Amino acid sequence: MKTRTVIQELLEKNLLSEPQAEQLQAYESQKPVSLYYLLHILLYASVSAFIAGIGVLIYQNIDSIGHSVLIGALCLLMLACFGYVFQKSAPFQWQAFTDRQPILEGILLLGCLLFLAIEGYVQYQYQLFGERYGVAVLIPALLFFFLSYRFDHQGVLSLSLTAFASWAGLTAAPSQLLVSNDFSDPVIIHAGLAVGVFFVALGVFLARKGIKPHFMYTYLLIAGTLFLASASGGLFTIDSWQLLYAALIAGGCWYFYTYARTHGSLLFLLLSVVFGYTAFTYLLFHNISMDAGFFLGSFYFLASAAGVVWFFLNFKKLLK
Repeated sequence: MKTRTVIQELLEKNLLSEPQAEQLQAYESQKPVSLYYLLHILLYASVSAFIAGIGVLIYQNIDSIGHSVLIGALCLLMLACFGYVFQKSAPFQWQAFTDRQPILEGILLLGCLLFLAIEGYVQYQYQLFGERYGVAVLIPALLFFFLSYRFDHQGVLSLSLTAFASWAGLTAAPSQLLVSNDFSDPVIIHAGLAVGVFFVALGVFLARKGIKPHFMYTYLLIAGTLFLASASGGLFTIDSWQLLYAALIAGGCWYFYTYARTHGSLLFLLLSVVFGYTAFTYLLFHNISMDAGFFLGSFYFLASAAGVVWFFLNFKKLLK
């Protein structure tokens, strides 16, 4: 609802006087607008566009420029990014940086993406790691983990956690599963569960020790979502362990819900509801006959639609 409409309604109910309404209208029309998030979006979009442009440049000019020249130029640019950030950034702090510099955050992210581009380019062209793909993924995971804590960058931490999850999948799963894109295999599902539990536990431990406690949000968003997604995959594909996966999903959703209430996070509340609803719906219709499913379906999804309306009308109360 627009502010002008709210003021008009309050005025009609005699809850505001004419002078008060005029003052509020003047304040709303003249108050400053924050450009913080807009500038952040533009900065990260510029970094992404720059990396995409480098990829196009390499693709179009690889024959005329040469591999060594391109790799050398990219390495110099990457080292310049890391060197500038090390030189200009504040010293390491156990807590969040009080004086954040978005430009440095963008340059650090650019350096990390350049590292990935260089590593992928060298692996594709020269087979530097051979078939040891786990090593190729583990190196950026460890590097980004260090950089994220050194420079207090949650975006780089998310890159690190994603790389660690990839490393766990590559290490645990036979290569033929990855080649055939069989991500429903129990090995991959259990690897996802293990990685999710490990990094959520690590985030909780570090937060309680006072080491970058604000990073807990990223740990829970990446690793917690991986845990719930893996448990959901197990629920959908492994019928013999259905109750176990359902219990894991229920536990994960409850943890998301308690975190959402503690920190007032709508995102984690939505995730808990979506994963919980999906698992409950699957269990309900998977374990009844088709005739009963057709009969129950219309009522169930009608009730679900009403539940969605109720949720959006009352989610603020759930976060209190």
